[in-house]
Amino acid sequence: MNFRDAMNIVDYRVYDEEIRHDEIVDFIRRNKLEKTPVILNVEGKRVATNFLSTRELLCKYLGVDVKELAKYLSQVMYSGEIEIKEGDYQRLRDLNDLPIPKYFKDDAGRYITSGIVIVGEGKDFENYNASFHRMLLLDEKRLAARLVPPRHTYLRWKEAVEKGEDLEIAVVITPHPLFMLAAATRVEWGKEFRYAASLMGKLEVIEFDGIYCPESEIVIRGRITAEMVDEGPFVDITGTYDIVRKAPVIDIDKIYAKEDFIFYSITPAGYEHQILMGVPFEPEIYKAVAKVCNVKNVIMTLGGRHYLHAVVQIESVTEGDGKNAIMAAFAAHPSLKHVVVVDEDIDIYNPEDVEYAIATRFQADRDLVIVTNVRGSSLDPSARDNITAKMGIDATIKGDKKRYRRV
Repeated sequence: MNFRDAMNIVDYRVYDEEIRHDEIVDFIRRNKLEKTPVILNVEGKRVATNFLSTRELLCKYLGVDVKELAKYLSQVMYSGEIEIKEGDYQRLRDLNDLPIPKYFKDDAGRYITSGIVIVGEGKDFENYNASFHRMLLLDEKRLAARLVPPRHTYLRWKEAVEKGEDLEIAVVITPHPLFMLAAATRVEWGKEFRYAASLMGKLEVIEFDGIYCPESEIVIRGRITAEMVDEGPFVDITGTYDIVRKAPVIDIDKIYAKEDFIFYSITPAGYEHQILMGVPFEPEIYKAVAKVCNVKNVIMTLGGRHYLHAVVQIESVTEGDGKNAIMAAFAAHPSLKHVVVVDEDIDIYNPEDVEYAIATRFQADRDLVIVTNVRGSSLDPSARDNITAKMGIDATIKGDKKRYRRV
């Protein structure tokens, strides 16, 4: 399956009105398209966005019910079939042939936000890694990539640099949305391809100068070098600016693209960004909580940017289950800041119902868990040197359940 197959699964809109590369966010906001899959005309080239902007869209690709998403993803194995195929691609001249957007006026420049870096060699698919990295356009042949230590791409790049070598990579843009989900999921080294194959039923890969990549609209071959440049500022998940850091330069060797290719854009801090960053943690929290009590569902919440806050639904058997669930959730997702644990009768997709549980089943002097001076998210502007405090609210029923009967 590829991106064009995915286009047959969901409804989307096509806009022929030509816009500049720095008008994408304004166009989407002006037309209230934040959660609508669209194909835009950006300086004469096709740009897709928002094909993963809601849980409902993701579940259409997976063929599962929205309320079963966390449970379903928690059961996906890393054992899918990988099939090698031939591809029909043309060569582009350089990065100027791509409609790379500039999203906000104070950004450092134009950014590829949908680029998935593939690290691997030959047919040893158990030793491949795939992960998202934002990339600042430096010139027609160079990008600067934000690599986060100690994640896998960073470690492989560091290893290469210490040997005096560049790290050979491919960057894929616009694969199937489920490959995007797999690349956004933190799995063990070498598991992304098999995980994607399980999600998709089968993963089809094509060789590009020794590196096999999922079928995508655009594939860039290049090398992450030891050269460092300033990268940022850039708007991240919280809608606030991330700081300027030194980042390695990617030297571009070749660019392959399908005829009439579709570039993919992920709006920084938009719903799609949030879904890709947050939803992969829902099954991780689900699995962790399942080890300490009977978990029913997990959701990363909108107000927490689908990343910092969660609601966990459990079947509470003893009064300690809620607090055990809180600690398990924090262990599963180190960036999690607040978590609310509720009973089965609470609709976790309804913030009003969750607040009702807090109002009627929670007492701050006995049901509140606070953990201070712990590592949190570097993207939380209120944290100091990534040190934060975490809060868990046990909003489950304690004592005589008859007192809590709802009409």
